[in-house]
Amino acid sequence: MKAVLVGAGFAGRAHAAALRACGVEIAAVVTAREESARAFAKEWNIPAWGTDTSVALAPEIDAVHVCTPPTAHGAFIRELLAHGKHVVCEKPLSLDAEEARELAQLAEESGCLCALSFNVRHHMACQRARELMASGTFGRPLLIHGTYLQEFHALPSPKDWRYNEAVAGRMRAVTEIGSHWVDLAQYISGLRVEAVSASFGRFWPERSLKDGIMYPAGEPGEAMHVVSEDAAAVTLRFENGVLGNVMLSEVSPGRGNHLSLEITCENGALWWNEEDNNRLYTARKGEGVHTDVFAFGNGFDDTFALLFKNFYAAVAAGGTDCPSWPTFREGASVTAVCRAMGESDANGSAWTRVEGADA
Repeated sequence: MKAVLVGAGFAGRAHAAALRACGVEIAAVVTAREESARAFAKEWNIPAWGTDTSVALAPEIDAVHVCTPPTAHGAFIRELLAHGKHVVCEKPLSLDAEEARELAQLAEESGCLCALSFNVRHHMACQRARELMASGTFGRPLLIHGTYLQEFHALPSPKDWRYNEAVAGRMRAVTEIGSHWVDLAQYISGLRVEAVSASFGRFWPERSLKDGIMYPAGEPGEAMHVVSEDAAAVTLRFENGVLGNVMLSEVSPGRGNHLSLEITCENGALWWNEEDNNRLYTARKGEGVHTDVFAFGNGFDDTFALLFKNFYAAVAAGGTDCPSWPTFREGASVTAVCRAMGESDANGSAWTRVEGADA
């Protein structure tokens, strides 16, 4: 198996490590800047590097990993599918719901295998949680709620591509971390989000920029304006009348990567969080809390490796989509939920239906 990696940021490094763990050869790395491609290729001992994406279309390349900002996904994925390349794409699939649905349709028609790197699904505890929900052991779901809290954008913090509206869009917390939470909630519960009511927090719309670091307005530096949200409080309605909510924040000190999910059912409940990823908690009324400990469990990097292992096994076998990896169709569903959140906030938190939720 030979793959090409397009993009060499945080996601690109995670993909490179996982590909190596799976024994897949990285034939080339492509980035927007030649110097970054050269440095990445040297670090990972990749034989070819550059800025020309046409290397990904070579006949000997089996799959391409798209690790670029989301606004660049669509055009490149169309070209890859037209050339019969299997695709692994970073989330979100697209910032535009119509484009996401188009890409999902093209993927299904192409005969190529296409996966999104919603890697959180591949924690062992999450796989077990999905099994429990699918079995019906706890009965009808009633509530689905949780958080995704990080500290990385609390000021002072570096300015990166996420603050460039042309490549990251007008949302940040919702599309970057909220997309992970939505995918996991829908995957484990088996239920789609049908409508949302969202309120965004933009706590430092005016900031000062000095030496690439953002500070609150008034500090020495160049003035800058930020349109994207630092946090979002969202109420959700899932299928079958299931009620939900989630708090998303990229400005919560002490929270490195706190994704939590709890599902309450008529006969029991389960909950999990990514900072304690090898423990799954379940409970029934009057029986206390039961803890499943995955003593030989996995970590963050392992989730990418598990996803890619399944993906490349299917590629080698000439197979079809695997039930465990996130498909482009599921990615389109997440994009539609995120867009509905943005529309709701822009309209005073009005309830907004997720377009295509009943498809």
